[in-house]
Amino acid sequence: MKTNTSNTKKWDTLEQDGIPIYSGPIVAAALSVLLGLLTLVVTHHISRLTKGLDQMIHSYGYWIPGSTGTGPDGSIGSYSGKETLALLVWGVLWPLLHYLWRKQDFSLSALIPLVIWALIFLMLGLFHPLIDPVVLFIAGFFGYAVP
Repeated sequence: MKTNTSNTKKWDTLEQDGIPIYSGPIVAAALSVLLGLLTLVVTHHISRLTKGLDQMIHSYGYWIPGSTGTGPDGSIGSYSGKETLALLVWGVLWPLLHYLWRKQDFSLSALIPLVIWALIFLMLGLFHPLIDPVVLFIAGFFGYAVP
């Protein structure tokens, strides 16, 4: 039996014992969260373009209690559909990317700034005074008139 008498860190021992450590599952988890947030931002802006698109997105969230309620708490409306689609993207992509990248090694030093900048970009995507001109331009390009 091999004993660890050196000053190595605990996480290094896996590699010393011949078990390789891959960063692919970490990248899969981070990327799936970012794509789930991107889905939330995109569906939010799509639902604001027309009533039909809003109802279509809302229909994905009918399974959530209170999505169509008229009780004392009211209705959470199309937000239930936006959340459902974001959770669906996250929930499908994480295991899929984890499986595909389970033996891949990516640079985590490149991933961390990418994740931070992507989170900043996605949060700015929810700030209406900043993003509305962009959304209106894209909607006009595809022929959707905003009421």
